[in-house]
Amino acid sequence: MDERVAVVTGAGRGMGRAVVHAFAARGVRVVAASRTLAELEETAAAAGGEVRPFACDAADPAQVAALFEFAVAELGGVDVLVCCHGVYLGGSPALELPLAQFDRTLAINTRSILDCAQHAGRAMRAAGRGGRMVFISSMNGQAAQTLALDYDVSKAAVDALARGLAVELAPDKITVNSIAPGWIRTEMSAEELVELEGKGLVMNPLGEVGTPEQVALATLWLTDPANGFTTGTVITIDGGQTAMLPLPWDPTDVTAPGSLG
Repeated sequence: MDERVAVVTGAGRGMGRAVVHAFAARGVRVVAASRTLAELEETAAAAGGEVRPFACDAADPAQVAALFEFAVAELGGVDVLVCCHGVYLGGSPALELPLAQFDRTLAINTRSILDCAQHAGRAMRAAGRGGRMVFISSMNGQAAQTLALDYDVSKAAVDALARGLAVELAPDKITVNSIAPGWIRTEMSAEELVELEGKGLVMNPLGEVGTPEQVALATLWLTDPANGFTTGTVITIDGGQTAMLPLPWDPTDVTAPGSLG
């Protein structure tokens, strides 16, 4: 993977930071993007390779265009796109979910990924050497969580987006896949994990919480130049949670299986 160029969004922390570090360790030149420049600088400082921080709000089309213009102008192109950005707003029953919240979640979690993919795909097609795209979705795209309809829909749409792009971009030798993590120990999940683990709840059959580095390993496999035959698929990394049928539970219990995700 030496000398390849990757654009990684959501790179300021969590899974995005782990992906940047995994790439940099293997000689990939990385443009690390997120909204917070200070976090990006921390990511770059600890990477041990060539990482270019670029402050970018992925929901802003003008900033996304500037991000890919930078990657092409400064590093010569885009070989890999990994979209790790996203929000989880949650908290609203489906029949009371504000449409503005639904629109915001879809704009950040789904529409912005299409925007990034269009820019990256055009750069890859112009270079004529194929490419790799990986989108971080969620197990919520495969099963519903209560009080998170906007998030569930946005992540299911990410998986559908990967499949559709995979089919259309296959003639250009551009592979597109998504990764659906379960419980991963990140800043976004930290508060909820403290509460759930404090109750002694088991998250999945393995009884473990995943790490950003484990997601990064799957990303490395999907973006490896030798892996040109895996496209349009979803790789689930959840300790077996979505593989297991839930046991009967009390529907009034907020800690019941239907409430976790």
